[in-house]
Amino acid sequence: MKRYFRWISTMLFLAFVIVGALETTGCGKASSSSKIHLTISSWGGINENAILSRMIGDFEKKHPNIRVHLERVPYNNYVPKLMTDIAGGVAPDVIFVEVGNFANFYYSHALQPLNSFIQADPNFKLSAYYPQEIRHFTVDQQVYVVPRDIAPIACVFYNENEFKAAHLPYPNDNWNWNQFLYDARHLTKRLPDGHTTQWGVIDDWTMIEPWIYSAGCQWVNNIEHPTQWTLAATPNFLTAIRFRRNLITKYKVMIPPASLSAIGGAGTSDLFINGKVAMFISGIWRTPPFRHEIKNFKWNVAMFPKGPTGIRAFASGGSGYAILKSCKHKQAAWKLIKYIDGVKGETLLAQTGLAQPAMMSVAESKAFLDKLPPLNKKMLLKAVKYAIFPPLATNFAEVENGLVYPALDDVWDGRKSVVKATKQIRRILAKNPPRDK
Repeated sequence: MKRYFRWISTMLFLAFVIVGALETTGCGKASSSSKIHLTISSWGGINENAILSRMIGDFEKKHPNIRVHLERVPYNNYVPKLMTDIAGGVAPDVIFVEVGNFANFYYSHALQPLNSFIQADPNFKLSAYYPQEIRHFTVDQQVYVVPRDIAPIACVFYNENEFKAAHLPYPNDNWNWNQFLYDARHLTKRLPDGHTTQWGVIDDWTMIEPWIYSAGCQWVNNIEHPTQWTLAATPNFLTAIRFRRNLITKYKVMIPPASLSAIGGAGTSDLFINGKVAMFISGIWRTPPFRHEIKNFKWNVAMFPKGPTGIRAFASGGSGYAILKSCKHKQAAWKLIKYIDGVKGETLLAQTGLAQPAMMSVAESKAFLDKLPPLNKKMLLKAVKYAIFPPLATNFAEVENGLVYPALDDVWDGRKSVVKATKQIRRILAKNPPRDK
């Protein structure tokens, strides 16, 4: 999941519309000692923080006795800095939490349980938010985070013009791996000398989750209370990894790693924007730059295809706001979270096109389901129920990005067999069980 948030952070800086003007939101000390001072920490980019700043400004007008300082921390340093601040007693009051780093904050015992605030507030309805994400942010029946957005990594963006040229029907949300492969093969174009001028498909980053999940694999035995990794324990893992490898080495419809490296600074999304790839696997956060930069073809999105046995599943991101136990003004912090994560804040977020609001009514509204591409964005409303969140283990990102993915690097170009890589991954996982600290 770390790759996902690195990409979304970059995209946010490139977003083409700044919603609202940045306002000064309490960076200086108020003259009155009776004012309550809160600090909220976030890693968002320009567009995201513009919305947050606007909401904070509105909140301060409604609550003149509360001043809020927005502290932005770069994503790559976000968790280490906050963990250091928490240990040093200088942490902010409210923090931005993502589904992948929730375990770090939860197991540090830094998060304030929110049940008492929720139960005492008749105007706040937890049922307004996607229950799948509420479940992820709930441990032992205690809610720790109010969700802001949810992000099923379920999008297959596709070039409508190329589908028409290849006489292929547009993909629908009920397609499967075989249909996906059929389309990818017919969308790949080569010159007589074998040089590929258009690839059938590419993913935003090297991702295995949609393949392993839709093949029936799981990272752990229990997402909420993981005690062992189960990723490579069944033949389904071999099926998933072989399929993705074959897209590259056998069918040659996905650009190989060596060729991708040779491109230089160009990202995989640039290949789709420039018409060099017909299908692109990612999340809805790619919408703003696609709307801005794609000029020469029509494009849409379909849900990631079902696996060999009809299973539909994919990873999901998502984020929200939490109060730290060290906050001295928890009731004021609760008012802040409730306001910035309410209908207005969720609507402003939806209108950017970059995120699916966690509040279901807003996700189902015209603010999110606008009449701009991708026109099939409504499929995300159904995709949520197939989303799988990261396991509640503090070393998940380390194991995923630092151990498992490197073990597969040589598989993608055919230098290592899937069986050999699977055995290596099993040894790695056995030596590094899920951690809760």
